[in-house]
Amino acid sequence: MAPPQRVVQAVEAAIVASAHLAALQNVSAAAEACQRLGRLSSGRWRSAARDLAALEEDLQTGLESASKAVSTSARDLDVPEDALWAVGDAAGTFDMLRDAALDSVEDDDALVVRVLEGDALFGVSFLEDPELPDRGTTLLFGWPDPLAPATWPWQANWVVGDGQDSVSADGEDDDSDEPSEEDADEELDLFEAGELEGDELLVAQLAEELSCSRHDARAAVRSAAMALTKASLLAAAGGEDEEEEEEEEEE
Repeated sequence: MAPPQRVVQAVEAAIVASAHLAALQNVSAAAEACQRLGRLSSGRWRSAARDLAALEEDLQTGLESASKAVSTSARDLDVPEDALWAVGDAAGTFDMLRDAALDSVEDDDALVVRVLEGDALFGVSFLEDPELPDRGTTLLFGWPDPLAPATWPWQANWVVGDGQDSVSADGEDDDSDEPSEEDADEELDLFEAGELEGDELLVAQLAEELSCSRHDARAAVRSAAMALTKASLLAAAGGEDEEEEEEEEEE
């Protein structure tokens, strides 16, 4: 069963508004960087800064219009405006993580690939457990019911292993059971912490689109949720590592 057209239009408006905001933030940062380069080096960067400033103004105008559309849609549907923005942001997160999630899917998981590449699933967001930092919930937004995401609870552990045989200073193999800091290799261990819930309409549409049973469609959705969650956690860990390296270089 397809959602009402006004719901679809509201979600599409939120996706457009969220994309405007993300683009504006990135262009603003790029414009500031080019301005600094222009002051320190050639006129090429000053010209780029002017072009980016013009684009920034266009995006700001577009964002104002898109934000009004979100506000109007929220009033029409009698839902919180923040809820629509959250759906729009989830679509952007899904686009950002899709390629990394696909890279982690096994070659023989054709149904999972089709879920990630298809149209039924369009957004994803993540809620961390405030009391248990290694647990959280993944929200999966699908077009059959775009304002009511399916939820998939997970638990994650970073397993530290010995990446390679350590060698002592005298050239002999070090038989120590404890890996050195340089040799330690972290691997993400991610698994389900509960049942997938609220997925009935999404699974029903996917079963029809994929020409498979609902059991197989639900399994594919769970695997897609795991792939997206893993991609998100790895991306966050990579970002933290880069920040630590930058802080060390500054020190």
